[in-house]
Amino acid sequence: MIRKLLIAALLFPLVWFGSAAMHFPRVFQVMLMIYIMLGLGVFLLLDAPSIPRVEGRKAVAALVAFYLVISAAYILGASYLPQYDPAVEMSKIEKIVKPKLETPEARRARLEELLKKSEELQAKTETLQAKLEKLAPAPKPAVEVQTAAAGPTDLIARGKEVYELQECYNCHKIGGKGSVKKRGPELDNIGNLLTQEDIKKKVFDPGYLYADGFEKEHKKGLMPDKYKELMTDEEVTALAAYLTTLKNPAAPTPKPIFVKTKVEHGFIVYGYVRDKNGKPVPDLPVTAQPLKPGREGHTGKTNKEGYYEIFLHIHNEDVGTKIEVSANNVKKEITANYNPDDKVTKRQAAVDLVL
Repeated sequence: MIRKLLIAALLFPLVWFGSAAMHFPRVFQVMLMIYIMLGLGVFLLLDAPSIPRVEGRKAVAALVAFYLVISAAYILGASYLPQYDPAVEMSKIEKIVKPKLETPEARRARLEELLKKSEELQAKTETLQAKLEKLAPAPKPAVEVQTAAAGPTDLIARGKEVYELQECYNCHKIGGKGSVKKRGPELDNIGNLLTQEDIKKKVFDPGYLYADGFEKEHKKGLMPDKYKELMTDEEVTALAAYLTTLKNPAAPTPKPIFVKTKVEHGFIVYGYVRDKNGKPVPDLPVTAQPLKPGREGHTGKTNKEGYYEIFLHIHNEDVGTKIEVSANNVKKEITANYNPDDKVTKRQAAVDLVL
């Protein structure tokens, strides 16, 4: 009996710390401990003395008592282990799967209905705007800037919803909320490290890059290669738009290590353009100009979320070059800092502008 107790005492820490090293969820670790205790109980019973034969009413009472003990053990175990609300899980499945099952005819009809409602709202808005202009004409700004109204239905809010629906928090952490295990990096500063295009490629192809310090997890394939079947282009675009707004330089988000792309050629400038009220400015030209003779600048346009990306032809010998990013006479100057010998870190910088 002492030998069996010693074996169990040795198994407890080995299985607990071994499963933790393999990033088992806490609930699975607890279940493994329970299995060891059950196995120990069985082995101890093998050495226990035989129970006297029981017959008649005593046998019935003993059988009922046995079932009561087993039922209590199962009920207590079930109440201790985490439970899943079927209604919550069904709602997630419905949100993810239902749009994919929608027929083209139904989707077209729904879009036509939404378009009709949008036109009606636009007409009402124009009527109200005309009345307001009559009561109090607004002075025209020197430069007209078209702004997109930010609201709960915009692409960034949609991306946050996709993050929750796909349960990305099981492996990542944002704002201190999410996985407590080292499965994936914190994402609070991912917008300063990755462009929207890089995020989309990473989601659909986990081998595209990995976070510095997570090479072991990358080799194990902890990020599943399933999202290209589970997510639409609209969903991954929305998710990338949301993640690129996360720009907290104080957060310990590790730099990305690129595996499937050449990084030593060129320099990417990307970011958001917003007005002083924080609303995105769409369809606005943004220029990135290297302040070095012989280096050509380029211009890109913001999308409806105010996001832009500009690729510049900057080479190894151009390290330290100043780059001026401008839109509507608002300028910001950055320095192209990178290690010319680094072949795995993409050369890029996030630059947000406020008009």
